[in-house]
Amino acid sequence: MHGFGILFKYGMKKRIKDSFLIGYGIIYPLILIGLFGYIASNYYSGEQGITSFYYYTIVSIPFCTFLGSVSLIYIAKEECLAKCGERFIIAPLGKGAIVLSKIIPSTIAMTIFNIIIMTICRFIFKVDFKGYFIELVLLLTVIAFMSCSVGTFIGICTKDFMTIKNFVSMPILIMATLGGSFFPIGNLGNVVNIISYISPITWINRGVFNMMNDNSMTLYFIAMVLSLITGLIFTLASIKGFKKEVFL
Repeated sequence: MHGFGILFKYGMKKRIKDSFLIGYGIIYPLILIGLFGYIASNYYSGEQGITSFYYYTIVSIPFCTFLGSVSLIYIAKEECLAKCGERFIIAPLGKGAIVLSKIIPSTIAMTIFNIIIMTICRFIFKVDFKGYFIELVLLLTVIAFMSCSVGTFIGICTKDFMTIKNFVSMPILIMATLGGSFFPIGNLGNVVNIISYISPITWINRGVFNMMNDNSMTLYFIAMVLSLITGLIFTLASIKGFKKEVFL
């Protein structure tokens, strides 16, 4: 882990002003929430704080956090694209330090952006988080960690990563659709409802809704544990599969 502190500080400075992460973390979810919330404003009664803006705030932020993995595919090899990878090859840096310096700062930056968008929604769209603001931030942090670890793994362990990254968003869009990120799918029948559970976004969204509306934490904890385990697996796989030669 030699050199991690220096790489961490360097990574934080870049990630906190990364235009792609800001786009996925603030701009894109704000557009989705504002647009879909306005279009569907007549479909929600507003009782107990359940409005269209409430619904799309809950389902849009996890979806956009998943999309952050696309940026991490690029971030994993940004030194190669910037033609400064030789410095990492000759520097006395461990594999773990290099990989974690990409995942951890990105996770922190995405968490900060999620807090910003949640705060905006709280005051502009009057979204009531019903006292579960911190719990939601914790879950989104774990999801961000999973997203960053998966994206880093893809970027590090694939040769033609620029081509691969163009296809990564497609399965995320499918998972988001099944998870109700664009419209509720509960009225589409039992078959679609059962199929939707293959999407991790389904577990996340339903876990959050059960927590906030029914005070049930079961699905919330299941989603958090599964996301954390997935993130740890891909982080370890990234460290194991990483080779400094990928920067050349």
